[in-house]
Formats: sequence, structure tokens, C-alpha cells
Amino acid sequence: MRNIIEKLKTWGLVAKDTLFAYARTFWITWQNGSLALLGVLFLTLLLGVIPAGQFFVTERLVNAITDAIGNANWWIQVVPWLLGLIGLQIISILTDLLREPMRFHVGENIEVWMNESIVRKSNTMELVEFQTPDFQNALERARAMSGIALDEIVWWIFDSLQQLISAISLGIVLWVYHPLLALLPIVTGTASWWTGSRFAADIYNLDVQQTPQRRERDALEGTLTDRSAGKEIRLYQAQDLWITRWQKLWKGVIQEQQVIERRKFFAHLAIDIARGLLYACSLVILLLEVFRGGLTIGTYIAATAALISLDGIWNNVTSYFQWIGNEMRRLSGDLYPFLDRDADAANAKTGDEPASESDGILLQTTQEPQYLRIEDVSFLYPNTQEPVLHHINVTLQKGERVALVGPNGAGKTTLARLLLGLYRPETGVIHIGDAPLNEENRREWLTNCSAVFQDFTSYHLTARENITLGDLEHPERMETASIAGGAASVVEGLTESYETILGPTFGGRDLSGGEWQRLATARSFMQETPWLVVLDEPTAALDPLAEQAVFERFIERSAGRTSVLISHRLSSVRTCDRILVLDKGTIVEDGDHETLLANDGLYAQFFKAQAQWYL
Repeated sequence: MRNIIEKLKTWGLVAKDTLFAYARTFWITWQNGSLALLGVLFLTLLLGVIPAGQFFVTERLVNAITDAIGNANWWIQVVPWLLGLIGLQIISILTDLLREPMRFHVGENIEVWMNESIVRKSNTMELVEFQTPDFQNALERARAMSGIALDEIVWWIFDSLQQLISAISLGIVLWVYHPLLALLPIVTGTASWWTGSRFAADIYNLDVQQTPQRRERDALEGTLTDRSAGKEIRLYQAQDLWITRWQKLWKGVIQEQQVIERRKFFAHLAIDIARGLLYACSLVILLLEVFRGGLTIGTYIAATAALISLDGIWNNVTSYFQWIGNEMRRLSGDLYPFLDRDADAANAKTGDEPASESDGILLQTTQEPQYLRIEDVSFLYPNTQEPVLHHINVTLQKGERVALVGPNGAGKTTLARLLLGLYRPETGVIHIGDAPLNEENRREWLTNCSAVFQDFTSYHLTARENITLGDLEHPERMETASIAGGAASVVEGLTESYETILGPTFGGRDLSGGEWQRLATARSFMQETPWLVVLDEPTAALDPLAEQAVFERFIERSAGRTSVLISHRLSSVRTCDRILVLDKGTIVEDGDHETLLANDGLYAQFFKAQAQWYL
């Protein structure tokens, strides 16, 4: 009894979620074209009653033909009904044509809405979420959902409504002659719908399970066709290895799907055989009625045509219901859950202090914050067991120039991204002055930060756009930022100066790694008065002279601002006020260059190891 109650509760929740998904789909469609939606609904209802009209006109036409045989004025009896039948066909064609532009208009609007919603939702998620397989699987499945498919759900529902109206009207007509004529198509249609729905659910569940394999397959395909990866694949002759692995993933996905498809084939074969036998029985019933004198020839022909039409209508209805069920399963299981993902879920596990009304004002007051303090901050990446940072405590004063050094994997970049507000701490609090950095003021804090990342992005846009993305509100600063970041010399060599399209994606001019890095550095210099400036390995791809020039301009522009420099070239960090040495997620040394050398610790080891090659 308890199991039955639990199943009923589960079915109730599923039904509730399904109804909500249908209502949400209609609301989205209504928002993207309410007038078109009403127009399509009206035209659909009109199409629904046309088959019943065609039945009566066909019956009258055939009877008029049989009665008028041998009559010189036969056309007086026949032509009106013939014109009526032609008129109904013309109305059906025109009505169907009128629906298409309305459907296309709404469909395009929904496509734009859905893609925009996915992009906007992605940009509200925590940056670390992108590193989790769960998020990548959810994103992959949401992006696979087409806005056209979402739009078609509504049209399929309308078409189903049209077909149901036609089926009911024809069923009532046939019921008059014999109840079985109306009931037999319902039986086969229902059986076809039920089996189709069951197999569709199995296919969807398998599709969800195969998402990681498909992502891996697509990633391998991207590797095999990527220009950057191509040089290593060719150098090491690894093509066959990658292609074999790619084929194995493809075959594994297909073989699992074929098992369900085979079962589906035999089930539908049995139903189609039953449908044919029942259709034959219906024709026999009609023929017997004719010989009993219960039907005229005209009625027999019209009823036979109606029976064929009714069978086709029920077949269409079951197909529509299957398609609707399939797409709604994807909507309620893939798209809507992604759009409803809680972007602030991580907030519950952080040590953020509750926001007050004054927390949203960081740098807009006359008393600008004079320090940035990290209190007992730890950070753990998703799907890892060991924190990257352990109980970090440090205070950076306004205008202080600080370097972060240490071995690979020590947590330098992670700490910098925490300072920028791109990551939220697992535990602990970051203060900007007296205000804790939290969800209420994080966006404001980001507008007062600037950075050049180690994994900077090369935008395949114009040189102007690559630089002005650093501050879209002040494009007039572009040339100054270009000079400061060393990008001016790169732009001088371009055929169309700042309007030159860069990167090979759209047929633009490709740049070297160092040239791309100069553009990224210029982008970070677009903001004139950031409170915090972070340079994460900003000169890794630059030659020594360009590196020196960047650091000179960095020192000049960072005057009065808090700046954080991450670099493995210790000659670059000597001019910093403080050097924080990280190792295994903790700060093991803190001091200026001379002090750390005197301490003869990890920093001194690194510096001496590099310096020996210059002696």
C-alpha cells in the first residue's frame, strides 16, 4: 500500500511538472508573438471542421451524380456540389498557407529568445561552474534544444487540436452508420501512441546517459580539426590514435541506440498489421450495410473516404502526441532546468557575511577604501578533494605593488581571481575596506578592477574591438591604452590599422602569441582609474625589450593603485613593494626582495636558480 501511495505521489509530481512545462511553453510563445498565435489558433480551428464539410459535400455530390444519370440537365444538380467540394479544398489550402508566415515569425523570435536566455544564464553562473562536468553536460543539452523545436510544440498542439476536431466530427458521422467504424481507429491510434511514448522515453533516458560520451566524441573531433592542435598531432603522427578513439565512441553511442530501435520496429510492425486488419473489417461492415439497404452508393463512397481520412487523422494525432511528448521531455528535462539553475547556490556555502544596505557602495563614496583584506580564505575547485588555498590571511594597502610568486600549482592565479571577485571563497571573507565583498557589491567591484590574464582571449574581431572591450564606455582611450600596452606598434603593421579584422576565423590577419598579448595588455589599460590591477604572467610571450617596456609603463600607470603581479621571471618582481611567496596553497613568505633574499627561503632558491644563468 505504501509503495502504491509513493507511486501516486511521484506521478502527481510528474503531472504537475508536465502541466507547468506546457503552461510555460505557451507563455513563452505568447510573449514572442501573441497576435500570430491567435491567428494560427483561429485558422487551425477552421481547418478542423473542413473534413466534416467535405464528407457531406462528397455524399451529396455522389448521390447527385447517380440521380442525374440520363438527365439532360444533369449539371444543374451536380455542379453546385462540385463547386462546393472545390471551394472547401481551396479554403483548406489557403488557410494552411496563411498559417506558415505566422508560424515562421513566432519561431524566429523564439529561437532568438532561447539562445539569448542560454547565454545570459551562462554569464550569471559562477566561473568555477564551467569546470564541472555536470554544468557542461547541462549546457550541452540545453544548447541542443532548438528554438524552432520549442515553437513547433505549440503548433503541434494546435495541429493536434485541429486533427482531434476533425476526428470527432468524422467519428460522429461514422457512428451513425455503425459504432465500430468510429471506435476501431481509436484503438489502433491509442496503441500506437502508447508504444511510441514508451520507446521515446527510453530513447531520451539513453540520450541523457550518453551526453558525456557525445561531449568527449565532439571534443575529439574538435581536436582533430583544430589548427592549434594540428601541429602536435602531425608532429607525433597521432592521427590514427585519435580517430580510432573517436570511432569507438561513435560506435558505442550508435549500438546502444540500435537496441531500442529494433524493439521499436517490431512493436510498430505488429500495430500496423493490426491496423490493416481492422481497416479491412471496417470496409466489410460498410459493404454489408450497403447490401442491407442501409447505405446509398454516395454514402458508401463518402464513408469509405471518411474512414480512410479518420485512420490517417488518428495516425497523425498519435504522431503529434509522440512528438510533443518527446520535445516536452527535452524542454522540462534539459532547457528549463538549465534556465532555472540557481546562479547563487554557491552563496550558501561561502563565508559571505549578510549584505547590508550600505554594502553595495564600495568606491562611490568620498572615503575611498584604503585596503583589501583577506581573512581565513580557503578555496576548493569542484570535483577535487584538496583545497587549492588554505586559510589565507593577508592585507593589501591601497597603492601597494604586490608580487605573487611560487611553484606551479601553488594557487597564485586562484588567489588573484579571488581578489578580482571572479571566484567566491569556500570559507572566509574578503573585505574591500570595511565592506565585505559579496553578491550585492561584486558587480560594482568588478568595474573597478583591471587584469591581463595568463590565458587571455584572442578575439577574432577588429583590432579596435579587441582593445576597447576593456572599457566600452570610454572608446576614446583606445590610442593611449594601445601605446601603454605596446599594441600601437602591432597596429601600425596592419593594413587597415585599427579596423583590421584579426584571426583566421573570418579571414582576418593572424598574429603571433606576443602580438596577441600586447593587445590583451592594451585592453587592460583601457581603464584609467581601477582600484586593483592584476597582471598574470603578462609578458610570457614577449621579447625582452617589449617586456621591459610593458613593465615600465605598468609601474608608471599603477602609481597610486593596488597592483598584483604574477610572474615566474623574478627579475620582474624586484621593483614590487611586497612579494608573497605561495607554496601548496599557503603564504610561506612575505617581504620585499632584499628581505626575502636574506631569509634564504624558497624565494631565494628560485632567484638564485634563475640568476646563475645571467652571471
